[in-house]
This record gives sequence, C-alpha cells and structure tokens, in this order.
Amino acid sequence: MDASITSALIGAVAVGGTALGTVLGGWVQARGGQAQARAAQQAARIAAEASHLQALHDRRWAVLAAYLRSASECLEAADRLYSADSLPEARRHWYAFALAHAEAELAAPTALLPRIDDLRKAVGRMYWTSQLSAPGHRALKELRRRVAEGEADAVRAEEAVERLWATHEGAPLPVRESSPEYARASQALDALPGFGREPASLLLSSTREQRDAARRNREEHKENHHQARRKLVAAARNAFGTDRL
Repeated sequence: MDASITSALIGAVAVGGTALGTVLGGWVQARGGQAQARAAQQAARIAAEASHLQALHDRRWAVLAAYLRSASECLEAADRLYSADSLPEARRHWYAFALAHAEAELAAPTALLPRIDDLRKAVGRMYWTSQLSAPGHRALKELRRRVAEGEADAVRAEEAVERLWATHEGAPLPVRESSPEYARASQALDALPGFGREPASLLLSSTREQRDAARRNREEHKENHHQARRKLVAAARNAFGTDRL
C-alpha cells in the first residue's frame, strides 16, 4: 500500500478513536450524574419522611402530655368540691379536659385509643359524682367545724341530726319527714345562724349509708384515675418506643 495512503488511514483511525473515547467518556459521566441525582433525590425523600415522622412523634407526645395534665387538673378541681363550693372552676377544667380528650383522639395512634377513653371515663365519674356528693359533705363538715369551735347552737343541731340518722337509718324520706326527730333536727338547723337552708336540707335528707358510700366512691374514683393514667403512660411508652431506650 502506498505510504501516503497508509499514513492517512492511521490518522483517521486515531481521530476516530479519540472521538469514540470522548463519546464514551461523556456517556459514562452522564450516567454517573443521573445516578448521583437519583441518589440525592432519594436521600432528600428519606430525610423529608424522617422529618415528618419526627414531627408527628413530637406532636403526639405533646398532645398526650397535655391530655394527662388536663385529666389531673380536672380530677383535682372535682375533688376540691368536697372542701369548697368551687363548681365554676371545676366546670372550666371539665370543658378544658373535654377539648384535650378530643385532640388526643385525633392525634394518638389507634392502639392508644382504648386507654385514652379509660382515662376519660375515670375522670368523668369523679367529676359527676363529686357534684352530687360534695355539697352534703361540705354541709356536715361545716356543722362539725362549728361544733368544734364550741357553738352551742351547732352542738344542739348536730345532736338532733345524729338522732335522726340513728332512728331512721334506711327509712324512706317520706317516713323520716313525718317523724318528730326530723322536725326537731330541722328546727335545730334553722336556729343555727348563717347555716343556710340548702345545707340543712342536705343533712336532713341524707343517711349514714349514703355518706359512707359517697366516701368510698370518692376514693375509688381517685384510684381508678391513677390506674387509668398509669396504663395510658405505659401504653404510650410502648407505642413510641421510649420504654426500650
């Protein structure tokens, strides 16, 4: 073959090889760039999901903590009714607790809903029962406070009420109301300055059995709240994994 032709062929092969190498190199770089882009997108997606899950975890934890706090505050407000006529305060705490319960139901994992409802029931029983039992408890407490201070009228009133309770324990209210013991107790309470007709009526219409039952219910409701709260906390720790840290 002519030397000039051979030189031309060799040059062409060299140029073609260089071009092919350039094309292949660009393709490899492009493939690498696409892989890097996909990896970056996947990393961003994973980071966003992790951030969302963490935000959801934090929100749920905060909502449940607020629910537990509101439950305790409502129970304490209901229990204070036994020592003070603070029904408006108890109602405010009850309404706040109802809102906290609704938010907890919306935010909590499904597995926690039964425990959340158990706590609602425990607090509700204390709240409603205290409104029925606390006024009579306060009336007797006030009478005995005045007896302890040495008021003669209070001593006579307490003796008359105790006699009524002892004589007609368990009898229907109409039977008691028609008895001489009821009349004497009513007169003695009316003669007690500043005592009030409503607390007097509560003492006249109550029995020892009712007061003992109310006292047991009060302690039972507080214990039920404690147990429901403890079980909800344990379930929440399990759901969020904090019991395994």
